[in-house]
Amino acid sequence: MGNLRRRTGLGRNLWARAALGYSLSLQSDPAEGPFDSQGTEFQDRTLFGPDQSILMALLRQRLGRVPHPNELNSLIKRHVERGLRHFARELDRLNKRGDELLFHLLDLSASSAPAAISGGQMLLPEPPRAESFAVRLDLGPDTRSRAPVFHTLNSPGCSPHIAIMGRNGTGKTRTGLSILSRIHETTPSPPPFLVFDYGKGDIAENSDFVQATQASVLSLPGDLIPLAPLSLAERSTYALQIAARRFRDTICSVVRLGPVQKDRCLRLIMDLYEDQGEATPDLTDLAAFAEREYRDNDWPEDSLLACLREFSAFPLFRSATEGAQHDLFKRSYVFDIHRLPEDLRKLTAFLVLDRLYSEIMNLPDAPLDKQGDRHLRMIILIDEAHHYLPCRQPTLENIVREVRSKGVAIMLLSQSPDDFDQPNYNFAREMGLSLVFSCVVQRPKMLEALLGGKIDPRRMSHLEPGVALTRIPSSAQPLEIQAWKP
Repeated sequence: MGNLRRRTGLGRNLWARAALGYSLSLQSDPAEGPFDSQGTEFQDRTLFGPDQSILMALLRQRLGRVPHPNELNSLIKRHVERGLRHFARELDRLNKRGDELLFHLLDLSASSAPAAISGGQMLLPEPPRAESFAVRLDLGPDTRSRAPVFHTLNSPGCSPHIAIMGRNGTGKTRTGLSILSRIHETTPSPPPFLVFDYGKGDIAENSDFVQATQASVLSLPGDLIPLAPLSLAERSTYALQIAARRFRDTICSVVRLGPVQKDRCLRLIMDLYEDQGEATPDLTDLAAFAEREYRDNDWPEDSLLACLREFSAFPLFRSATEGAQHDLFKRSYVFDIHRLPEDLRKLTAFLVLDRLYSEIMNLPDAPLDKQGDRHLRMIILIDEAHHYLPCRQPTLENIVREVRSKGVAIMLLSQSPDDFDQPNYNFAREMGLSLVFSCVVQRPKMLEALLGGKIDPRRMSHLEPGVALTRIPSSAQPLEIQAWKP
């Protein structure tokens, strides 16, 4: 590096930064061999400068996952050394003319610059080149006629959302995973999915499902969810206010806050964005900022501060320095959150949904095929949904109500049809497909409206294993199907 610095007049940190960027642009990974550990050590701010978020995003993209903190330094050093060795060879080839080397690198950069991609389009894979986008599900045979029952999840005029209801042990999770597996097996370009494994971690431990669908399992605490929940698509005052209120409402949906605490939570997040300038804050930044504000203003400790402290105790998301881009629209994930404290499980899911909702609603409507079937971009499965539905979380309601035109399907698994009919919002009205296994029904009228026929509550509580009631658009009455065999 000394020769590069002397021949060009550029500092060591600038050459190290350029070397890192160059190495990350290559298709291959740097060698695993030993690197030179005798060089200058830089602080992050000195090495990365204003390009830290971009370089970290490129590093994560090259690795295919979020790097563990213990391996980060080694990865960076290997990339930097590979880049510097290339620059040194080029300097020798150009007869040690530093000015020629700089012009050469500028030409190389200009020729390899990608075309600009705007907005959320960067997050999406290309729509499949297929004549039909139809996602057709074989739900199982009718128990009376034995004829197979099919349902097209994304057909015209039909909501792609799915509700699976039944008490413990009736096979809700089994059925939900079976649907995801069938979609993966039978759809030419299957949509990625996102599963929130709330209860026991049994989905994350289902190796057959994980391998068959090529899903990535992230177990929290320990692994990090590959997005920054407080990142923004734009930095306008309006966008900051919307993000701050959405975060405040998410906290309020899980933690009981009084009027003073609600206002304080809103001001904390707004002031944090202002304090960070153009940088994106992490949840740990918010917790540290709140600690200072409580101390400086002599505010008594309360449930809001305790909630924010949990974010520091349990790192859940990747660092915001790695950038706003993520791959949740391109890869399937199972988020195993069952080891987290109960409130933090809900907050984790809601923060992910908050982040995705803001991006989904900025996307153009998903394209239609010639039959009017809408391209399905993503499926979100929420297991043990009865823990989430009563929270009055605005984003959960909005995402169920508004994302169908964007090609996103929501699958809610819960214990009873009554869980869906909340005081301020009936989630069941938005479901295009409902599968109801054996359960206790206290409000049969709601279920009758959902399935379109008379329901015997006693029959519902004694359905045989694997048998579910459903209704498809071509049927005016509920159907009994054998969704799975004991």
